[in-house]
Amino acid sequence: MSSSAREFSKEITLHGLAISPGISIGTILYLDSQGHQALLQHIEPAQVNKEIRRLNRAVIIARQQLNELKARMERELGSQHAYILDAHLLMLEDKALFKDIKKTITEQFVNAEWAVKVVLDRFLAAYASISDRYLRQRGSDIEDVARRLTDALLGKRNSYRLPLNSIVIGEDLPASVLAELDMRHIIAMVTHAGSWASHTAIIARSLRIPAIVGVDFSEHGQITGHTAIVDGGAGLIILDPTEATIKRYRAFQEQKRRNFNTLLAQSRRPAITADGEEITIRANVELLSELDAVKRYGAQGIGLFRSEFIFTNMLPQAGSEDGQYQIYQRLAESTAENGVTIRTFDLSEDKVSMSLTGIESEINPALGLRGIRLALKNQPMFRTQIRAILRASQRKNVQIILPMVTSTSEVRYARKIINEVIAELTDKGVEVDQNIKLGVTIEVPSAVMIIDQLAQEADFLSLGTNDLIQYLLAIDRNNKQVAYLYQPLHPAVLQSLMWVAKVAQARKVLLDVCGEMASNPIYVVVLLGLGIKHLSMTPAAIPLIKDAIKAIRLSDAQEIFEKALQMSLAQEIEEYICEELARRFPSFYANLK
Repeated sequence: MSSSAREFSKEITLHGLAISPGISIGTILYLDSQGHQALLQHIEPAQVNKEIRRLNRAVIIARQQLNELKARMERELGSQHAYILDAHLLMLEDKALFKDIKKTITEQFVNAEWAVKVVLDRFLAAYASISDRYLRQRGSDIEDVARRLTDALLGKRNSYRLPLNSIVIGEDLPASVLAELDMRHIIAMVTHAGSWASHTAIIARSLRIPAIVGVDFSEHGQITGHTAIVDGGAGLIILDPTEATIKRYRAFQEQKRRNFNTLLAQSRRPAITADGEEITIRANVELLSELDAVKRYGAQGIGLFRSEFIFTNMLPQAGSEDGQYQIYQRLAESTAENGVTIRTFDLSEDKVSMSLTGIESEINPALGLRGIRLALKNQPMFRTQIRAILRASQRKNVQIILPMVTSTSEVRYARKIINEVIAELTDKGVEVDQNIKLGVTIEVPSAVMIIDQLAQEADFLSLGTNDLIQYLLAIDRNNKQVAYLYQPLHPAVLQSLMWVAKVAQARKVLLDVCGEMASNPIYVVVLLGLGIKHLSMTPAAIPLIKDAIKAIRLSDAQEIFEKALQMSLAQEIEEYICEELARRFPSFYANLK
């Protein structure tokens, strides 16, 4: 039996990178991106004009298709995603590009399909050699345009008719391919290429569709039509699951659905512990499309807006002062008195093209010119962002927070710039919040060590636990070889958190947590035990965390944390906390399993 025709004799579990949580059970549709091969045909000189006319018509058809798809994306996904097709439309307007294609037809006497391939392959090769990873990844836009032009020349238009409950799988899922699908029928997406910040990932999270990237299907033959289970939270896909596995996951899925609906119905209520202490719950947001979720899940405003996603997810012109102002203004309007905390750009090479920031590529961007360091180095960009934030601060419900701070001088310098911009705008008659609060993200060991000094410089502090754990333990959490060492309950992490919380309380400076620790009920017990009463998390996690808070007594959380501090292993601490949750709060703990 050939591999393409083989049937799976037993279920196969494949692992990838989890980029959007949830469980889906459905039928696989594999989208083959290699279906647009162009073949070489030599033509007679008399046929040159005909080929050029074919090319011109194909450009018109491609442009019309893209405009239709863009309009559809705007209707179904929102304008913040539809911009993805603007790059494709701009490429079709590139006169130099089509001059090269026509020259190839005229001088080499080849058909238009081949000329398109020759010229765009040359562009692809040039992009592949670029050291800037962001620009290098934009080569997929060229492939997308080449595919569309070739299809238009061949009179072909992709029309994927999706059955209900489709799990869409592909080497990659380019934006224009997704736009051609009926998203109402897609229940999960899985790709080999892609990353947490890819367009596929962003759209999946925005639509709350389970998704995984980094899954290699090359050894598994023809899979279209096969049944699969996608567990987006665990980062796994099960091909041809047995009836027993399907039954188990359906029960799991149904239980999670019922639990979530129950929790969702209660999530608009305040988060109050079993012994009567109110905990402030806010949302971490990176897209404007998430504003509905902020209200739906009962968040008290936005505790963290990751502004760098303006560059990676939105229109390029959104990076302008007016473009940013419109976004910040929308955030301020939507959150009213609960307010929004805007993190200044936490840019680095792994998030955005350095060509946008004017900084050269670095060998190790995680430890390089990023966050506040880049802001102070590229002051025009920083001042532009501060002006846009201040213009949106008229309601006095906007705060600014600085990322990657390692010294008091960075905070002082940033505050000096902010004060200068306030004066500049005031002189021009622009109304701004003169006393806008400035916070510091605690996410590197040096910030922990000098927390007493930073508490005197900042109006509030925020624990960025994801990066803090990574830097404290020297663990790249995206590196599969060492990911097992990423331990939020490592004694060094707990000691650091305790020190920060102790100083913040002594200095009477507000301290919140905006990292992933705030999204996990087991870790929330630790945070409550530290006396932290302000948490910010992904919106979908809010119902579960509010339920956890309702079940827990602060006095119990403090006892559990103090006992955990005496232990030496992260695993030992986690097992202890789980045992205590099961013993002290059995009804709540039962829902966690």
